[in-house]
Amino acid sequence: MMDPSKARPLEALDFRFRPLAPLALAWSCDAELAVALDDAIHVLIPEYPKEKSGGGDNDAGFDEALLQPQFSLSLQVSGIFRPEPSINAKLCAAAGVVLPARGAGDEFRFRGVGHGLLSRSGAALGQTVRVEWSPSGLGQNLRPVLAALTTNGGVVTLGEHIDPASTVASGATARSFKNWRVLWGLGALLPVPDGTRKEGFREMEDKIVAFSWAREVLPGRALLAYANDAGRIAIMGVQHFPGRREEEASQGHESVWQLRELARFDGRGPHKVLDPHDPDFVPFGSAFSLKWSPWHVSPDSRTATLAYIAHNYVGFRRITITGAWERARNPALRVEQTDTTAFCMNLGPDAFVEWEDAVWPDGSHGQTARGIIATPFVPKPFQVDLCAGPSKPMAPHATSQCATVYPADEDASTNPITGLVVHRPDPHDKPAAPRYTMVRLSATAATRDWYRTNVPEDAAAAGSPRLPQWAEYVRAQTARVVPRLAAMQGVDSDSESEDMEDEYLLGDGRRPMSRVHPHRFRLWGLAASPGDACSAVLVTKHSTHHPHRRALSKLLFAWPERGDPPPPPPPTAAASRPRLTTEGRLWEAVYGCQGSVADIVPTAGAAAAPALPSPLRDLFRDVVSLQRCVFCVAPLRISFDESACENGHLFATCAASGLAIMAPGVSRLCAVCGLRCLKVGELAALARRLVGPDAVVDSTGDVCGGCGGKFVA
Repeated sequence: MMDPSKARPLEALDFRFRPLAPLALAWSCDAELAVALDDAIHVLIPEYPKEKSGGGDNDAGFDEALLQPQFSLSLQVSGIFRPEPSINAKLCAAAGVVLPARGAGDEFRFRGVGHGLLSRSGAALGQTVRVEWSPSGLGQNLRPVLAALTTNGGVVTLGEHIDPASTVASGATARSFKNWRVLWGLGALLPVPDGTRKEGFREMEDKIVAFSWAREVLPGRALLAYANDAGRIAIMGVQHFPGRREEEASQGHESVWQLRELARFDGRGPHKVLDPHDPDFVPFGSAFSLKWSPWHVSPDSRTATLAYIAHNYVGFRRITITGAWERARNPALRVEQTDTTAFCMNLGPDAFVEWEDAVWPDGSHGQTARGIIATPFVPKPFQVDLCAGPSKPMAPHATSQCATVYPADEDASTNPITGLVVHRPDPHDKPAAPRYTMVRLSATAATRDWYRTNVPEDAAAAGSPRLPQWAEYVRAQTARVVPRLAAMQGVDSDSESEDMEDEYLLGDGRRPMSRVHPHRFRLWGLAASPGDACSAVLVTKHSTHHPHRRALSKLLFAWPERGDPPPPPPPTAAASRPRLTTEGRLWEAVYGCQGSVADIVPTAGAAAAPALPSPLRDLFRDVVSLQRCVFCVAPLRISFDESACENGHLFATCAASGLAIMAPGVSRLCAVCGLRCLKVGELAALARRLVGPDAVVDSTGDVCGGCGGKFVA
């Protein structure tokens, strides 16, 4: 694997569209980036060029690959979605439901949905409002899927769908977007299976206005919460599993999706909503009004709290999964009747909540989770006991009674927060308040609070620089001054040379012209990498003297500087590192100065390379040496990544079991380390033949046995 010092550079990326809403960035657990723009969604997949051995021309090819910047592999999807019923055709077919076919001239027409006077009579264009990645382990090959909320009230999910019979998938040697599809959708009259209906399905009559994925539960299982325009919040169980037994699935049966509504509760809050024509009416509502806390896991259950935002109200509802969640079955889910705690506060449009990724023991039984509420003008810390019982429901009242009609004087602002990252703490060193970094919408020469962090100076010095690279760029551009005439003429040069000064001089006395700041910025979102070492921000650059009509935006990055090695972490830091996927760990090792690539990816060609603990290696240890070449029946010399006989016949070695792979189409390729692993069905057959008829293959076959990475196909 490549040397981190030779990693592809994190260069700024330009897009031809602008965001429709704030919080337009999402960074997945596998270091995949999604950018939500008004007319397009960009999905960016990281690439790590593998260093070739032998030197010479191979080194030249490796250096040529490094000329490409990181995230050069990208997918541009139309950001405008129609709620076409065929989106859920496969979802319904997996439940045995066949959707009625339309005639040749019967064009699909969506006439609106929801309770609003306009939304139920007509439909918006269907532009993307926000995107969010699911937790790890849900989609194809355990990869996360991407959900997008649209203005017509639907949620559309995108991700990989690999047909086992596809020759494109079977011959793939690297990740690509050839297998990306629209997987399924919710809301906006999309059909979903429903056994209580005569037709076997129902059209979802919800206009979805917000949604949020819960943190990781189990492979192939996840919870998704959404709110509709009537103030109701629904909890959906989402599952993805093979259509038949796993052994048969490896032989060509497609995997299926299953969606079921598990619970629904009232999320309107206690405040009486005034008529929009009332003089005291204040707009409210947010597409980011739902957010799940981390799970508190106990031996027989797991508990989380769903934060939801209503009219000048933030509620925290406890949700518990009891017992085991069996595949293809509904979990034992309990949603409390009332909130654990709640806050009345002045909240503007696009208010949102971010949780700290930690659960703190509090006393003998308490488990506290903390976070930040963005009003969205002011960040307000909070904490909630995840295990506390529900409190007495708040009586309905007017916002004038709790003094939340208008913000307090100290909270008055006109520059909303459009991106906020709550940093991961050391569980053994609890700070007084969650550490966070945030950006506001407008950055100008006169705006001083567009960037803010409460990370202490000493903590920032130990890792990433105090001011991220993207913040340095925005600050330098907004502080830059040029002659007024140059700004009026649209001169967009970064040069501050004397030639420009000589060109713009006035009168016989050659008086210099007055100088102005030519640029201002809008910041549309802030996201952190899986291990919190790198960050990205989406900006649009505007002229201060001319209307900005070009729909352009730019994605900027920040990363720790590779200078002197950081000081060694304290003894407790190793245990406190967040549990990351192999792909997330690799990103942080390459770009975040966290760990070593050699500790994550096995070294190909080594005679004996370290491997993940594997029951399969113990199962096949005594029979590996008994394998014979399928061409000449000669004994095999087994190494970690390659096996060979004395006559020169070469075979790949299964990274999970140590067996030689001597047939085509029976193995899978790891996208991280490039090693191969035998499919579960093939391993079961080999175990019965080589070990005994009662041999049990203790492996799900979901991840690579060498590094724990996800497979290409």
